[in-house]
Amino acid sequence: MLAFFRSLANAFELGTCWSCGCASATATALCSYCDEALPRWYPRCCQHLSDIEQHLIEDQKRCRYWYGALRWEPQVQQLMTLFKFRNKAELAPLLATQLAAHLRLCYQGQPMPDCIVAVPMTQHAWRQRGFHQTALLARYLSAVLQVPYIAGGLRKIRSVPMQHMASQSARWENSKRSQLALHDFSGSTVAVVDDVLSTGATMMAAADALYKKGAAAVDAWAVVYNQHD
Repeated sequence: MLAFFRSLANAFELGTCWSCGCASATATALCSYCDEALPRWYPRCCQHLSDIEQHLIEDQKRCRYWYGALRWEPQVQQLMTLFKFRNKAELAPLLATQLAAHLRLCYQGQPMPDCIVAVPMTQHAWRQRGFHQTALLARYLSAVLQVPYIAGGLRKIRSVPMQHMASQSARWENSKRSQLALHDFSGSTVAVVDDVLSTGATMMAAADALYKKGAAAVDAWAVVYNQHD
């Protein structure tokens, strides 16, 4: 009976693996082979792998941790392209689940942050994409990890060119003073959720805004950490 329902689902492309296209147990999952093959980061802070120090200005407070679940390799690139540029918002639960599992390992023996916010989008970018991908991830993470999500905690106050198309120096210049925190975060440890973390420019713009509103510490959470971008 189970085999029948799986074959029926696959006939309507409801039970295929997002990565290889073969049969999968559910409509929002990878098959066991592709799940095992996902290139994962070790469950530790990866901030030391970046060159963030050369971009920080004097006395600028950095994030406490950078945590990224997956490496920027072809299998992950395929999933992120589907999610961000092919309007596959239904991938959010799968990607958030991968990040949540990674974070549980990273925070073993210490408390999770007090709340979660999402890297913001402009209204124009939101309309173009049709959904707010980082907010979707943040909502799923909040439900799975039982950490409150602050909707609209950050706002993009000016348009920034597409970061993946810009050089590293341009990303840092574009991101300066581009975000505003809209809540009082006094004394709180705040996790900022993004889909892809690379240079850290966008994340530091978020951290700067949160620190100005009293955050005690800011942790960077991303589905993917792209070390070599």
